Amino acid sequence: MSLPEQHLLVFGASGAIGAEICRMASDASWQVTGVSRTGIEETGRIRSIVADPLAPGFCAEQLASQVPYTGICWAQGMNATDSVYSVQQAKNLELYSANCLYILETLKILLGEKLLAPGSRLCVISSIWQNLARQNKLSYCMTKAAIQGLVLSASVDLAPEGHLINAVLPGAVDTPMTRTNLSAQQIDRMTGGTEFHRLTSLMDVASAVLYLCSPQNTGITGQFICVDLGWSRARIV
Repeated sequence: MSLPEQHLLVFGASGAIGAEICRMASDASWQVTGVSRTGIEETGRIRSIVADPLAPGFCAEQLASQVPYTGICWAQGMNATDSVYSVQQAKNLELYSANCLYILETLKILLGEKLLAPGSRLCVISSIWQNLARQNKLSYCMTKAAIQGLVLSASVDLAPEGHLINAVLPGAVDTPMTRTNLSAQQIDRMTGGTEFHRLTSLMDVASAVLYLCSPQNTGITGQFICVDLGWSRARIV
């Protein structure tokens, strides 16, 4: 029996991780729809939707598609630097909105508009900082930790319709932004934290997402997959 055409919807498609997911899905002959506030380059298999689902003028019809979505990936999000000494209520709520409410609002729309194919596979990009503490990343760690409750609850709520939902938790990903935001000493500590002696690559992250959103995933749901080369689970001594 032939499988239905794979159609992956990627939120945050203009970011480094989202763009790599779009590219690899397209290379795998999947149809891809990328949502971002700035737009992405369209190809034969990639369609771009310029939209901000949290903006007042957003319309659910903007996500409409003639081909149901067999997979969804949320790769959007916001980062910030703060601590218990400097946290600001407005900024904390802004991060919660971008990192958590965005997912809930768009998922509610997709379900309400019946845009998901039967037995769809959903994946949220979180972070290893969902489970770990890092200095001066209070609001970021808080909102990533909230994703754990979101995914676990959604996995139960979505089960009657056969949908699967998981989260991928990248470590420090080797991107220009990472190398700008981290000092050389910090990068050396990260790369020296495993015997791989490198940062996690964009391909590492996207490969995990594509598997979880593929027909090969038939029973994994409510899980949190760290893609960090074992950095959060090992100590080199």
